[in-house]
Amino acid sequence: MDISSVGLRVLRQIAESGSFTAAAARLGYTQSAVSRQAAALERSAGTTLFERRPDGIRLTPPPA
Repeated sequence: MDISSVGLRVLRQIAESGSFTAAAARLGYTQSAVSRQAAALERSAGTTLFERRPDGIRLTPPPA
């Protein structure tokens, strides 16, 4: 798994803010750039990292 420091910052900000849009605003990125980073993180991890819900984004629970 290859995750960049930018990817980690994006992951943290999504987790803290609960949305790609809010994370983008806080990071100074576009929403589409954050979405692309999230998709790249999920590809690198080989699993879904974000639970996309009507009320926002949540991190998926860790594996048991």
